Amino acid sequence: MSGGYHPKIRMSFPSALALGIEGFDEVLELELTEPAPVVDADGALAELLAKLNDHSIDGIAFLSARWLAEGEKKARLYSSIFEITVPEDFRDELDARLAAFRPESSIVVEKSNGKTVDVRQAVLDLQFAKRTGRLTVELKSQDGPEAGIREILHVLNFEQELFRTVFPRRICCRLTDDPPERVERTRIPAV
Repeated sequence: MSGGYHPKIRMSFPSALALGIEGFDEVLELELTEPAPVVDADGALAELLAKLNDHSIDGIAFLSARWLAEGEKKARLYSSIFEITVPEDFRDELDARLAAFRPESSIVVEKSNGKTVDVRQAVLDLQFAKRTGRLTVELKSQDGPEAGIREILHVLNFEQELFRTVFPRRICCRLTDDPPERVERTRIPAV
C-alpha cells in the first residue's frame, strides 16, 4: 500500500483504456510487500494467480504472471490490437475507405485535446474481413501524443458511430519485451 492519509494499492496499467472500450488481454503491475521467492518461483506464481482469481470479481480472470527482478524496469507497451465488428450497412463504405487509407504514408489528425498525431504512422497492421465485418487494427505505442482507436475511426469517417453501432475491444497488449510471435491471442467471445 502507498503511504499517506489515503493509502492505495500499489498497482498500475502500462496502458489504461479509454472509457467504454472493453479489454480482453490487459497488463497489470502489482507491487507486493514480500520479494519474489528464490526457490520455487513457479509454484509461488501459481499460488499468487490462484489467490488473485479467488478474490477477483466475475468477468476478470488473471491468466499469467511473472516476477520482476529488483530494479527491473516496468512494462512498456509496444502495441495494442483492437477489434471492431462493423455493422453490415457500413461494410462496403468501410472497404472503400480502407482502400484509400492503406497507400497513404502520413495522415495527421487533431485529437480532442488539440494535439496532432500521425495516425498512419501508428498503424502496424490493418485487416478487414468484409464478410464477417471484423476490423482488426494494431496500433504502435508512440512517444508524445498517441493515435488511438478513436482517431482511426475519425480518419475512416466512423467516429460518429463510436458506441452507437461500433464498439471497439482491445484484444491484445504487446509489450516491448514480447517476442514477435506473441501475437497468439486470447480467445475472445463473439459480439
